[in-house]
Amino acid sequence: MNFSRKLGVAMAGLALALSGCGDASDAPLDENAIKLMFIGQITDTANTTPRPEALAGVRAAIARLNAEGGINGQPVVLLTCDDKADANEAAKCARQAVRENVAATVGNNSNFGEAILAILERGNVASIGHLPITQADFSSPAAFPLQAGSVGMIAGAARLLSDLGAKRINLAAVDSPAGSLNERFATAGVKGTDTAIGNLTLVPLDAPDYAVYVAQVTSGGDAILIGMNFDQAARFLRELHQSGAQQAVAMNEGALPPDMIEQLGPAAEGRYLSAPLRPIATGGESNTQFLADMAEYEDGVRLNVFSQGGWLAVETFARAMAEHQVTDFSSANVLGVMQNLDGLDTGDMIPPLTTTQDLPAPYQRLFINQVMFAQVRNGTLELLDEDWHDTLIR
Repeated sequence: MNFSRKLGVAMAGLALALSGCGDASDAPLDENAIKLMFIGQITDTANTTPRPEALAGVRAAIARLNAEGGINGQPVVLLTCDDKADANEAAKCARQAVRENVAATVGNNSNFGEAILAILERGNVASIGHLPITQADFSSPAAFPLQAGSVGMIAGAARLLSDLGAKRINLAAVDSPAGSLNERFATAGVKGTDTAIGNLTLVPLDAPDYAVYVAQVTSGGDAILIGMNFDQAARFLRELHQSGAQQAVAMNEGALPPDMIEQLGPAAEGRYLSAPLRPIATGGESNTQFLADMAEYEDGVRLNVFSQGGWLAVETFARAMAEHQVTDFSSANVLGVMQNLDGLDTGDMIPPLTTTQDLPAPYQRLFINQVMFAQVRNGTLELLDEDWHDTLIR
């Protein structure tokens, strides 16, 4: 191993060592190191929906960057903060990010964007590549989501079903405030078509029997749109398959990750996905690098849209800073750079990123308003085409 490679691996190790610290203010850092932070529900005892894989994607991308010499010659270190699926903890994490003078937060995966972004905004800290869920995630001047999120995936899935000939789409979603928004998003997706949005069935996470919910969703509609997390969606799809339902079914990509397709077998066959990032199984240059990074630095971690999103956030940050030849990694300067991107090539996991456009409310920060469509065929996820499809009608 040559000296530069040894140095890169050493810095990668430092980054990984710091990622796990709740507060690394006393950690010895290279004075030229670029500090980033990840905020998210690494653990979640309340709803049993932790997302540690989002952090793993961030870590893998940083490790590779450091192995290659960092960004513009400066190493990257990562601070992490577990919000534990709690709004108060999320706010504490945001305050830590400002206090630590991080260059930016990357890949945040939290249900509490409202709490986080209000604080980051005041501290001039950019949130790059967070999972957009709350209204603040789509509207805060500090917000730079790199995907259309649930709103885009659900709107896109509805538009896909409409294009396939559906006249009435019934919805099934997790029984939560976010799940209840699916009707609004689906309605936006079919705007201007002759497709109607039918009943919305909310399914509790702890529901012991899904048969009654499947019966509701299959009644009176010729297509079904599912907006759930993967474990709940798996139970729903199994029950749907057993019922013999013949309706076309589309869902958000997070509901049917690659490993679940294999586990479900016939219950997954023919299902359509609306994907905010190019699906892992469909290849591409970015996915090839993502898989290589995960295999080398985070082997064994679940590969899905969450780990992809974390990896993409770091990749986008690195490409933006390299293109603008940034040497001043103060949060205010990084925020200014992120506000002035014009057609940034982030790879083929998403379309080129432009952040200078003035978008209408309520999704002012929905810079990426496109999804890809795919279908499970013979146990494998395949793209319907290579195009990016608009979701919300501006």
